[in-house]
Amino acid sequence: MLFRTRPNRPELDATKVPTAIDIAWSAGIYEGEGCCHLAGGKGKRGVMAAVAQKDPELLYRLRDWFGGSIRETKANGFTIHYWGLCGDRARIFMALIYEYMTARRKGQIDATEALDFLDGVSSVGMSMQELKDKLNALYQKHRETTWDSNPEWHRENSRAHYAVNRLNPEWVQKDRELKRNMRANMTDAQLEERRKYQRERYHKLKQKEQLSNVVEMKKIA
Repeated sequence: MLFRTRPNRPELDATKVPTAIDIAWSAGIYEGEGCCHLAGGKGKRGVMAAVAQKDPELLYRLRDWFGGSIRETKANGFTIHYWGLCGDRARIFMALIYEYMTARRKGQIDATEALDFLDGVSSVGMSMQELKDKLNALYQKHRETTWDSNPEWHRENSRAHYAVNRLNPEWVQKDRELKRNMRANMTDAQLEERRKYQRERYHKLKQKEQLSNVVEMKKIA
């Protein structure tokens, strides 16, 4: 799975460090009342985990230990409270409780590919900090090898920079070589992800352009 990074939201971080007993207790709660699934719209790459309860007391414990947020909704005349967490928080939570899960629950977690960042290594005995370090190492490697996360490429290929240098043959040649070298270091999955991003960006720009044309025509009318 190809991971994307985005700024963290500190208000969703855990406020306490769970003990081994806390993790085992949380695993029991998740086994009975939890669920996990892919989220994030088209492409479905985000991971989410959640637990639903009528009484939110135990959900506050889960939030304190693993982060996330709690919300409530009405269903059949009852108020249902949901504790949910997504992204890396969900991956770390599922990695911590995985050893306690039944085969059915493990299968659900495996289907989301939430633990792919472990690269086949068992999470048994790993602490929350060790799991975070594992994720950070993966992201660092990803930033060093992907095209749209390369700072040098951003500097050399910004729109303003391109507009100034596009008529300079030497700069154009250097730009092409830079792109060629980056593509050579990308895996097939990364290349496909990049092409998908470019297609989506192209369609968004076309839609924006069409909308702008409609607005201009209305002003003229």
